[in-house]
Amino acid sequence: MPYQSVSAIEIDRKLRDDFRRRLRDFGVSAETTDPLLAVMFRTFAQQLEQLYGETGRIRLALLDELIAGLGIERRMARPAQTIVRFLANAGSHFIGGGTELFGEAQSGERLTFTTDAPVSVSPARIAVGATYQDGALQLMPGIEMPEAFQSRRPALDPVRVNLGPNPAVYLAIENAPPTHIGQHSFAFELGPDAFRIQRALELETWCIFGQDGDLASAGILRPTRSSAGVMSLKFLVSEPGADRAEEPGVLPAEQESPDLPNGFYGSRVFVMPVVPVTRRFACRIPRGMEAAFGRIFGREAGLLFAQPRIWIRISFPKSVPSLHDGISSIAMHAITASNVECLNQTIYFDQHGTSIPISREGGTASYLVAPLSIFGDGHVPYLPEFQPSAEKGVGRFSIRSGRIELQPARRPDGTSETYANLRVWVTSGALGNSVGPGQVESFLKRGTFGDLRITNPTSAAGGTNAEGYEEAQSRFAEALLSRGRVVTHTDLETMARSFDHRIVQTDVSSRLMRSERGLQRFQQVICKLDRAAFVDPDVEMRVLKDDLGRFLRERFLYDTELALELEWN
Repeated sequence: MPYQSVSAIEIDRKLRDDFRRRLRDFGVSAETTDPLLAVMFRTFAQQLEQLYGETGRIRLALLDELIAGLGIERRMARPAQTIVRFLANAGSHFIGGGTELFGEAQSGERLTFTTDAPVSVSPARIAVGATYQDGALQLMPGIEMPEAFQSRRPALDPVRVNLGPNPAVYLAIENAPPTHIGQHSFAFELGPDAFRIQRALELETWCIFGQDGDLASAGILRPTRSSAGVMSLKFLVSEPGADRAEEPGVLPAEQESPDLPNGFYGSRVFVMPVVPVTRRFACRIPRGMEAAFGRIFGREAGLLFAQPRIWIRISFPKSVPSLHDGISSIAMHAITASNVECLNQTIYFDQHGTSIPISREGGTASYLVAPLSIFGDGHVPYLPEFQPSAEKGVGRFSIRSGRIELQPARRPDGTSETYANLRVWVTSGALGNSVGPGQVESFLKRGTFGDLRITNPTSAAGGTNAEGYEEAQSRFAEALLSRGRVVTHTDLETMARSFDHRIVQTDVSSRLMRSERGLQRFQQVICKLDRAAFVDPDVEMRVLKDDLGRFLRERFLYDTELALELEWN
């Protein structure tokens, strides 16, 4: 909220009037002002004018300091985000997170985009995609089936079949490499009114069908948020000893991927985990779907599905809108890319000082997204100003008004370090939004992955120069009011119900229970679950109980214990 600007002349006149009025209160008449007082009033008025001009900056600096002290997301710029798709004619490729791509704005500026997550690219493709809803199976629009399938002229109308009460999307993947579809990605193109479908995608489980066409806990995956909002799929039940380094054909990323705030397209892109050898399932056709696909593809459907393929089911809640209309297409080998680049700088304290501009607000050409790392000459990382540490003499940093202020670390002998290596992520801000579709189609370094083609189906969106004072103040107030704490029964019931949509009812009660420390207050929570929404109820129920219990205990007040029970509705 800007303040009204007041000039030094107006302030000087007001000071003189106030001074004469105070003199009259004591019976003194002063028609003229002493020359020395006049100089003092003018000097003081100029200082007040300068202070009024800095009011907005001071308010922002104080708010930034409060946000940093409470560990809330900083008031930084947000990079524009787009989707790029990699096409490989043969062989498998691994593209690390942070791979730099070249983009061009409508005004001609050259902008750098970096991939938000590592992804594997291979000739694997979606052979068949179908939606199941209201007891009917129907081929999905927007998926280009192989010529062998298209030549059968499949039926596009829904076919009645009983695959359970919950809607789902079924995908058949062919031409997968020997490493299965580990670290392969899927990008969803949704309709304009598909917000509820997108929210469901962020929460619902995926499942790889087993060798016999059945669903089991070994193939269940669930999405979790990663950098820039990209959804990384994780196995529900981890397998001991599964390590990326042991997987043939998958190389670790050499680039350092930034941890960015949620981007415009991030929640529509899903990346598979590394698939262990024992879970590289493939089957001819899922159980219970033979008759339905026979009616869709005709008599020779058995020949089309004679080859084993990787089948995936994506589940949805019963209340989801029409999947056939809401999901336009699903593409493999696509990943989001954000308009960020890494700025490296060595700061010599005797030459550059300890206050360094790192954002356009401080005088640089780009906007700050986030600090990446700060190391001194002792190779010890610098810590944020308010982060507690038991280490003596550790270096500190703070960010104020587009500048980073460094407090040099001290060596064991008490002397200060002489330099620090500073690395930060910067962006072009709102300028990145002017990059249209098809403008990010090449790697920044020529010759990188020369046998890969890049397509850019979407325009960049979501870039901002910096968060305004009103938006940051509102977010700050909301964080102070909630902070994710459980205080009342309503808080506890709401948090438990919102944790998973399969929780259909929650009963909360307080009681005293005997423990090893004597009588102690317990919050008893009984959650009733929808059994039909689970693939492997026994395994998933156990995992859900552990996750929900951990989630609630982290938000409890001190010295309050939880007694959690899960029951079938």
